[in-house]
Amino acid sequence: MMRKRWGFLPSLINLVALVLVATLLAFAQGQGRGKGKPGGGGGAWEEHFNGPLDKKKWVISSWFAPGYLPGNHQGYYDSENVSLQGGCLVMRLWQEPGDVDGNPDGVISHGAHVTTKQKYGYGTYEWRMRMSSTAASPTGAGDPVSGSVSAGFSYVNNSETEIDYEFGAHLPETLYMVNWYNTDPATGPFDEHVTYTALPLADVSDAFHTYKFVWEPGRITFYVDDVLKATHTTDVPSAPALFMINHWGTNNPYWGGPATFGVDRYFYVDWVRFTPLQ
Repeated sequence: MMRKRWGFLPSLINLVALVLVATLLAFAQGQGRGKGKPGGGGGAWEEHFNGPLDKKKWVISSWFAPGYLPGNHQGYYDSENVSLQGGCLVMRLWQEPGDVDGNPDGVISHGAHVTTKQKYGYGTYEWRMRMSSTAASPTGAGDPVSGSVSAGFSYVNNSETEIDYEFGAHLPETLYMVNWYNTDPATGPFDEHVTYTALPLADVSDAFHTYKFVWEPGRITFYVDDVLKATHTTDVPSAPALFMINHWGTNNPYWGGPATFGVDRYFYVDWVRFTPLQ
């Protein structure tokens, strides 16, 4: 159902870039070593995005994005698509026609991604977000547009841990709450490693909501606006992971939807917060 963030890229240039991605992720993950044991990993903190992005805490990504389709679609994370506006983190996404693996009729997506430098373990993860839409300001009117995925999530080591709140614009009134536990990060992950709940949410791209999951040994509870929406007890990971936010493009009718050219989309994050399990 959901396409993985760090897909295999078969062309030579993409293989080289994948090595660079792995190196950058290893560096970011390494910042949390010594604090990244299950149930621990750093003290409580919150970020309100009222000033310049704290480069001691966050990394703005510039590399390949997910959603690659051979000869069809190639996505990128571009640092210039990350900005601050009105006390919010703003993540822009746009798409254009372009050459993909020698096909001049391919699709190029330009999205955005930020990640913490440190990994975090069991605890409460919270985001106040307005998912992807055409709204050019945090409170402006806008609509979801096909070819878009926006998410707040935790992730490490090829989904050894991955826990997500995801919105794909192919289903404009649905929020996905997802967790992955890839038991062999050298391969996969595969369908048997995922548990998810699809939640109807009519204004997911029209309004801010508070998304919270509580990650404990053997259980993840998901909340929207402090109302319990799902409890997952299968595929629950334990490895400390990076706290991430992303906005990326697709050209896939099954996840995110076919690409849309010439339309800017914006994903707004008001604040994020982490509280370790006591």
